[in-house]
Amino acid sequence: MTSQQGITGGTYVVQVVQTLWENLPQLLWAALLFNLASLPAAFLFTTGLFIPSLFAAALTIGPAWAALLAFDMRLMQGVVPRHHAIFKDFRRVWPRSVLLSLLTAFPLFALITTLPALQTEPVAPIVWLGLGADLLGCAVMATLSLYAFPNLVQQPDSGVRAHIRDALILASRNPANSLGILAIGILFAFSVVYISLGLILLLPAIYSLFIAANYQLVLQQEEAA
Repeated sequence: MTSQQGITGGTYVVQVVQTLWENLPQLLWAALLFNLASLPAAFLFTTGLFIPSLFAAALTIGPAWAALLAFDMRLMQGVVPRHHAIFKDFRRVWPRSVLLSLLTAFPLFALITTLPALQTEPVAPIVWLGLGADLLGCAVMATLSLYAFPNLVQQPDSGVRAHIRDALILASRNPANSLGILAIGILFAFSVVYISLGLILLLPAIYSLFIAANYQLVLQQEEAA
């Protein structure tokens, strides 16, 4: 694992905001492409086809998310990528990002298949146990994805198992960072639901910038330890 210099815990938020302000047109372009890639899965989800939407998300949203992170990492390094760079990154990370997306989505798939059992009365204790395990799995995979996807971008030739291993190491050694990034994601999600659905056009790109900066920060801390 390698990292770039120039970001610390004290400058993390400042550098994210500065990068966002100085590269807003580029981020808007990247956000547009990410949202276009998300349309098939979003359409299936809104029509109630939840499980097919998960597979569509793994094929499109996962690679687009990895390409967006690659775009953000260059911006955090002070490099303004060309507009077509995100397409190259999409093709470069597509195979492994699809596998990683499927693995990340598995607990959510299990949760969706468990929910219909709650409609029966009385609900069996094993159903509640399974529901709890599914929710825990979703939380764990959401946390690991904060590090696994940036790690995939940095090391595209490594296997998915290596990305998950590195994510486990970074997440376990930096719990405060992980909780902070998850909290930002939850805040953004509530903003979309309760303020405006239009925010979903921009907030994913901003959130990915926080994730890319956090990955760079914790990697530097690991190397300095």
